[in-house]
Amino acid sequence: MAATPEQTHPHSEQPPQQPPPPPPEAEDTKKWGTHIMGTPAAPNVHPDNQQAALWKAANHQQIAQQQPYVQYSPIDKPTNNPFEPVIQAFNSWSAKAETMARNIWYNLKTGPSALSEGGFESLFKQIFATDPNEKLKKTFACYLSTSTGPVAGTQYLSTARLAFCSDRPLTFTAPSGQATWSYYKVTIPLGNISTVNPVVMKENPPEKYIQIVTTDGHEFWFMGFVNFDKASHHIFESVADFRTAGNAVQQVQPVPG
Repeated sequence: MAATPEQTHPHSEQPPQQPPPPPPEAEDTKKWGTHIMGTPAAPNVHPDNQQAALWKAANHQQIAQQQPYVQYSPIDKPTNNPFEPVIQAFNSWSAKAETMARNIWYNLKTGPSALSEGGFESLFKQIFATDPNEKLKKTFACYLSTSTGPVAGTQYLSTARLAFCSDRPLTFTAPSGQATWSYYKVTIPLGNISTVNPVVMKENPPEKYIQIVTTDGHEFWFMGFVNFDKASHHIFESVADFRTAGNAVQQVQPVPG
């Protein structure tokens, strides 16, 4: 009697179904950083800060009133609908802001005419109140470590200061108790920087940070630089040049008679 083929269930040879992978946009969205404003803090204060040290920043709570280097200017509420949940309103509005920010960065990066006309210089002077003779030297996409997680933004290094501005507005609680939004801005005069400390906390994978300590004891931790060594070098150099220029001015000042 001839052997007959074994009967199989039509689905028996199919491999077990695996859960679908997470959408690629999820990680990209996370890399925009926290949407809640917190105080500048060491990386170990929030776990996402340490994770952000492994990222490369894209080219794109209540505020502590005693922090003299943090600036904020409340902006209009993203919606006029009082019945819409605040978080839903923020997410909808911030998504539009992110799209606009991406377009701005794209135009600045790809438009030679914008750069030749001082695109980043103009942007810097719009964001911060600058001195007439102040010149922008370098910009670095990075993250600022805070108590609520990493804040994605751009670091501006000028002849007078080291500054940072978030890529998008963050939410915080105003003195009135209402939720409001503001860009996260930090501005540190070069003369107030006492220490520039490149820190590598792990080797594999490396967690690299640039710690800035001010003369009055405030600390700022930046991470996620596209080129960590380049950023460290330029900050070191700018602070050293500023100190040298300051000493030279003091030496040539006339002695009162």
